[in-house]
Amino acid sequence: MDAEAKPTAGALAHVRVLELGSGIAAPYASRLLADLGADVVKVEISPGDPLRKEAPLVTATDGEEVGALFVHLNANKRLVCIGEEALRSSLLELVAGVDILIEDLGAGTLERLGLAPDTLRAANPALVVARLSAFGQMFAEDPPNGFLLQAIAGWIEAREGVPTPAQVGGRLHEYIAGGWVAAAALTALLTARRIGRGVDADVSLLECAHGALCFPTLTASVLAQLGRGTSRATLLGTKPCRDGWVGINVVNSEQWRRLCRLVGADEFVELREELRQGGADRQTFEDRVAAWTSERGIIEVVEALQALRVPAVPLHDGASIRTDPHWQARPFFARDASHDAAFEHPGFPWRLSRTPARITRPCSARGSASASLDGLGWDRRRSPIDVDVSGGLPLEGVRVVSLGTYWAGASLASYLGAMGADVIKVEAIQRPDGWRYNMVAPSLGPQWYERGRYRGTNLNQRGLTLNLDSRRGREILEGLLRTADVLLENFAASVIGRLGFDWEHVSKVNPRLVMVRMPGFGVDGPRRDQVGFGPSFAQFAGHSTLTGFADLPPQTAGGFLDPTVGVHAALVTMAALEHRRLFGMGQLVEVPQIEVGVCVAPEPVIRNSLTGEIMLRTGNRAANAAPQGVYCAADGRWIALSVTDDEGWRNLVKALGEPAWAAHLDTLEARKAAHDQLDRRLATWIAGDTAASKLQIFQAADVPCALVEQAEDFLTNRYLAGRGYFEVVDHSVVGPDTYPGWPVRFSRGPTRSHRAPCPLLGEHNEEILRSLGLSDVEIEALEREAIIGTAPIDA
Repeated sequence: MDAEAKPTAGALAHVRVLELGSGIAAPYASRLLADLGADVVKVEISPGDPLRKEAPLVTATDGEEVGALFVHLNANKRLVCIGEEALRSSLLELVAGVDILIEDLGAGTLERLGLAPDTLRAANPALVVARLSAFGQMFAEDPPNGFLLQAIAGWIEAREGVPTPAQVGGRLHEYIAGGWVAAAALTALLTARRIGRGVDADVSLLECAHGALCFPTLTASVLAQLGRGTSRATLLGTKPCRDGWVGINVVNSEQWRRLCRLVGADEFVELREELRQGGADRQTFEDRVAAWTSERGIIEVVEALQALRVPAVPLHDGASIRTDPHWQARPFFARDASHDAAFEHPGFPWRLSRTPARITRPCSARGSASASLDGLGWDRRRSPIDVDVSGGLPLEGVRVVSLGTYWAGASLASYLGAMGADVIKVEAIQRPDGWRYNMVAPSLGPQWYERGRYRGTNLNQRGLTLNLDSRRGREILEGLLRTADVLLENFAASVIGRLGFDWEHVSKVNPRLVMVRMPGFGVDGPRRDQVGFGPSFAQFAGHSTLTGFADLPPQTAGGFLDPTVGVHAALVTMAALEHRRLFGMGQLVEVPQIEVGVCVAPEPVIRNSLTGEIMLRTGNRAANAAPQGVYCAADGRWIALSVTDDEGWRNLVKALGEPAWAAHLDTLEARKAAHDQLDRRLATWIAGDTAASKLQIFQAADVPCALVEQAEDFLTNRYLAGRGYFEVVDHSVVGPDTYPGWPVRFSRGPTRSHRAPCPLLGEHNEEILRSLGLSDVEIEALEREAIIGTAPIDA
């Protein structure tokens, strides 16, 4: 269609999705696709999604009570509720009219029902089946609960000076998995169109969680080379103020110097690395900063630090987050008025200029009983898409110009490159990507800035340097954009405009361009130019308020938000490219990192809006489990236990040798009341031997347990190793090294997670510039003028 064609109602309005999911992850995946315009039908197997009954409840217009979170996650869908036998008989008919089937029934369940993906493709050869399970389809075993999965994934760790490891609060890992299922489904759909055959996308919940860690195996390797061991004590993090808490996240030496001088801690300016290793003066330094913040209010602390370009944010909870001035000026939270108890909830994790997301179908309390194509109004065509049959990777032929920095932007670029796009990463030798200087030092030797964790964030790209402060550098970038399909950046909001490449300009340079902006606080609002990094945005979005122990300060959950923003951005970028394929028009896509953060932790907002309750941290405990916690063995390793039913408790008592003190604790309520005592007794028993010995006893008795895994465990983890999650990639400076892959295996299309190593600084200058028509003489002149280069210089 030509560029004058009218846009569709949504970027994916031509896509049909059938969801066989419950709980959070799969429903969140299909909700993301629905928000992008897809026609989604959720099929619930009677008696329905358990999330329907999760408090707080609201009353629908038909009088039925239903969980508010269920209402939130299942908006923009049509609902059908049928029995398992009806599903068996109707699924073949249903999939004949859809593009994508999303299911989380458990590894191998479709096969046991006689509905394996290849069987379903008898009715629809181009069908995409996106499957989510705990460890992938090859591991058909009972999945662990969220707490134990966090232990296996390495999420449970000691943070900010608290010796006992803690879980990450909320159910963040489930939302992260949902984002991956949606992105994998759309990626598989693009592959199906190219090859003319359906594709399975097999997503592992464990790998989704592990992929949100900041490259722990690579980190351990780099630290060993630096001679720093493995201790990386988190400095600063959360600090008390007169009226609440702030998050302070320093990522470079200049920010560190500015903070030390502001709080009167000049003697620590040269001791940052020593303190990060848990040095003797660490607590003295932390107390000095806490004393300074405690004398001031949140606003004063944040403003003073942000004035020095030091990342500082208020720590929000379900009440304060909705009244923050930034969101008062930048509408984000929405109100569900389709039920008698109207409640607020997060809006959308993105904004699209041509195909804006909106709620077109509020969640109904009861689904239709119709499970036929006729009842759904779908025809029986083989597939609602036109098959391209051009072969290749799903994004082959797409060119991406990446101005992405640090982790969030680089994560998006790396995924697009892995899926076949030609991704050109643009840096300046005057100001390389700041992540190049993370966890490295000149002591590593020549090209030391190529040897750190930067290698893990920037795979699957080519490297170009351009000084965009120069007229000639901007001219070259403009010429590159004329050849591009996507421009992505994640600077602070005003930076791209100062460089001269705002949407108004680039859309004139290339009307078919999709521009993806990923500013931390969004492109407008009073905080738009404030600085921050993944932990800052997670603190602002409420994650820290949920993480830690009730009687101790809130803890920084981790850097999980960067790759989570990346996968949401990957989904919406591919959707925008789909819209362009049909209508010939580019568009501006905004993915604010704080708003992704709230979308993957919506419960505090929903609950506070309905009940006034403020959800707080609960340590390692949960309402539906006792005992649940982590306990240190004699060798210093931690074991996680989570007993959620009476059978698990009986198995635990048997493993402990039937102690007398366990009598009269045969109900969950009794165990919850005695939880402190249980923790002390379990800690004493587990401390009597190594973790391996105690785990062997527990596992033999079918006690729900797991080792709290660390970097040293991941490469040999049977679930990760069994699916080939880690891949060896050869880097031209460092040599072969092991990198985590993506948490999805495609039955057709991409066979590896990574197609190329991280590029060296300016590694591909000549080949890229020659492809734009520059001569050798012109390229040499650019090098002399320091517009391009291959080594950092002072500006």
